[in-house]
Amino acid sequence: MKWWLCCLVALAASAPAQEQKNSPAEGRKEQANVALTVYLVSGLAQADPSAKDDVPQALAETLQQLRGVFAYKSYRLIDTVTLRGRNFSGSEVAGGLPDNSHYDFKYARARVTPDAPRLVHLDGLRLEITRRRLNQTNTTVAFVSTDLDIKDGQKTVVGKSAVNGGDAVFLVIVAQVID
Repeated sequence: MKWWLCCLVALAASAPAQEQKNSPAEGRKEQANVALTVYLVSGLAQADPSAKDDVPQALAETLQQLRGVFAYKSYRLIDTVTLRGRNFSGSEVAGGLPDNSHYDFKYARARVTPDAPRLVHLDGLRLEITRRRLNQTNTTVAFVSTDLDIKDGQKTVVGKSAVNGGDAVFLVIVAQVID
């Protein structure tokens, strides 16, 4: 009995020292926040003769890459969505778009790697754009669903969804880790 008691006392005495040794760094890693900037960009198959690309300067390099892969006549920013969540948690944001459609953007869980370069793993990422029809039902206009890894600060084209026949919606995400 004394032997068990001595073992318990020894374990109890060493546990707080171990916790204090690891807790500050571990706490920062677990408490990290993830800030997402989500760009919804439209690729138009038929553009007005006077139309030019209407995207922010922050997306200029991404737009060049899209032009190299896709043959759309012009591109324009539909909306920018920002969302902040905590490491090991999910997050969701929804709202209306200029063309009276509705978006719902969410992810089930974000996980941030502790080592540099930091990666953000987004599990269950989902974007759905719907439009209400005359019969009061919602019809899905665009849909993207995936699990994804994004480097901290990197712009990533996540997906493309066809809309209105020949047009498309591109989902571009920038993830930023905030300690």
